[in-house]
Amino acid sequence: MAPAYSATKAYQINYMEALRKKAFKAGGKVIVTDIRPGLVNTAMAKGEGLFWVMPVEKVASQICAAIRKRKSKVYVTKRWHVLAIINKNLSFTLYKRM
Repeated sequence: MAPAYSATKAYQINYMEALRKKAFKAGGKVIVTDIRPGLVNTAMAKGEGLFWVMPVEKVASQICAAIRKRKSKVYVTKRWHVLAIINKNLSFTLYKRM
């Protein structure tokens, strides 16, 4: 639906991986946390048919907890991780029909 947006997200994911690897090889004193948010209730997330739109406070709380736990990757809120797994494992035949 939004190829440019999808391309920038893919770039960000790969860039975070490279930064994480570089930080680790440099002694691991810098922790890189890749935050992958779903829809957050902000001015940007407006429109028809949106689901699982989360309050800013809940999202911020989960992001802070992930950073404190030194996680390398986190889906916010946690239910978006389920969709990420499903999306990753869909065949292209099903994916292109979504």
